[in-house]
Amino acid sequence: AEGRMRLVVQDSAMVLTGAAFCGEVLCYGNSQGVLRAYDTRKGRELWRHVFPDGLYTTPLCTDGLVIAGAASGGIWAFDARTGREKWHLPTQSAVVGDGLTDGGALYIGLGTGSIGKIDLRSGRLLWRHDYGCGQAQGRPTLADGRLVFGAWDRHLYCLDAGTGELLWKWNNGSGSLFFSPGHVVPRIAGGKVFIVAPDRVVTCLDLATGKQLWRDNSRKSRETTGLSGDGRRFYYKTMDGELAAIDTSAERYRELWCTDLGWGYEYNSCPAFVRDGVVYVAGRHGTVAAVGEDGTLLWSVKCCNSGGNDFAQAPDGSLWTTFAEGKVFRIP
Repeated sequence: AEGRMRLVVQDSAMVLTGAAFCGEVLCYGNSQGVLRAYDTRKGRELWRHVFPDGLYTTPLCTDGLVIAGAASGGIWAFDARTGREKWHLPTQSAVVGDGLTDGGALYIGLGTGSIGKIDLRSGRLLWRHDYGCGQAQGRPTLADGRLVFGAWDRHLYCLDAGTGELLWKWNNGSGSLFFSPGHVVPRIAGGKVFIVAPDRVVTCLDLATGKQLWRDNSRKSRETTGLSGDGRRFYYKTMDGELAAIDTSAERYRELWCTDLGWGYEYNSCPAFVRDGVVYVAGRHGTVAAVGEDGTLLWSVKCCNSGGNDFAQAPDGSLWTTFAEGKVFRIP
């Protein structure tokens, strides 16, 4: 199984962002504020941009642009080929959350207490929604013209993607900010929103109304989410190092399988990635596992010693994942 993962990049600093592909060019940010564009075909750096502070936001690549949010403040767009700055939108505080691009627009947290929609071509702010406090750290999700995201203020929000108007918000009833859905990627299937947060509960809400359909705490679920290609299975990782799958069409929690990855105690929040019916998950100690859609553990490999950040798929179909110790691996 060792040959399943190949180390391609060893950065000189920590890497706390995922990566993105602009064609053959891999983009990621490091803790010293370096946004790096690495040509995977030639095996060398194409360009870099240095920010005054660390980067925690996974870059986005779209329409020949590389988009980056900076902890020093602001959202930036660079030409993917040359690294030349195309536009810059200032923010009042650090940007640490992941964004989402769709139809020529970028949805991303604008620092503490607000989220915005930005025109990708011009960098113009189309709308801004001020929800109050806390970062929106996890990547938002878009479905049926609705933008769903969590923040470190205890709440999950649903906005009208066109106007930024609040449609509903939900919280789990706890007063603790530590149990916020601030770092979860919500998954939407069949008109339902599925999340897991540090409160260790799987929650299912109605997308249209925000009504809580059910909550289940039979396993210690936490932050990692995934969705099958057909939307029929919601995946989550547990704090006991398991990957579980539930039926998204069921009226209450219905578990299809739960597979022990053999990792023991686990709390890494790296989102799951689904490719060709296989679910890939990364752990806190440099482990990556692949699980079939029937729950079969295909392999689990320890490739380094730090937490995985996120997965990205290259144009050739390979998967790439970054780790906190500055390593970038390729999975064929």
